[in-house]
Amino acid sequence: MGVLLKPRPSKKVRMSVRDYFALPTDLPYETLLIYGELVTMPRPKPKHNRASHYLADMLDRWVRHARLGLVFFECDLILDEENALVYAPDFMFLANKHLEQYRDELVYGPVDLAVEVLSPSNRPYLQERKFADYEHYGISWYWVIDPTGDEPTLREHQLVEGKYVCRTEITGAEWFEPGLFPGLVFRLPQLLNGDLKAAVKGKAKKLM
Repeated sequence: MGVLLKPRPSKKVRMSVRDYFALPTDLPYETLLIYGELVTMPRPKPKHNRASHYLADMLDRWVRHARLGLVFFECDLILDEENALVYAPDFMFLANKHLEQYRDELVYGPVDLAVEVLSPSNRPYLQERKFADYEHYGISWYWVIDPTGDEPTLREHQLVEGKYVCRTEITGAEWFEPGLFPGLVFRLPQLLNGDLKAAVKGKAKKLM
């Protein structure tokens, strides 16, 4: 991930979380709020949206079947309300024991898992910033999925003593069993193309 950035100190906030959520919902771009600074980005392409949807759908089926918690897709994540820090992972998971962090239709961090699906428009600086903040605010698991190369890749980071450790890295059609979801085994190429049944093995087959 390169040189990791330290979380910014609390300084003058230019936009509050309240201001952020008062923005129009039909803006022609995506937004983040990073320590009071409104950051805009191009909206993801349909290919990115489909990949995110298939991944979230698979995980949601597993989570609902096992009654583990809730999966949130395309939702804002309030990591620090006072310092105006709001991200929007492609999808995220809250375990049952942390469901109190979902209130008034908003998700407050840290969640148990955040997942980012990269696209060609992703800015490296924002990826480093996000990595540092997810680590600092205690998101236990963080997946970074890159479908843009010749073969898709997935890096699974686990928070260990306050620092992310890359627990697993897979490429192409390698099978992946998440540390957070024992028994769920999947591979990326079929999953990113929407063939959920071919993308999983074991007990997950009957859920897809």
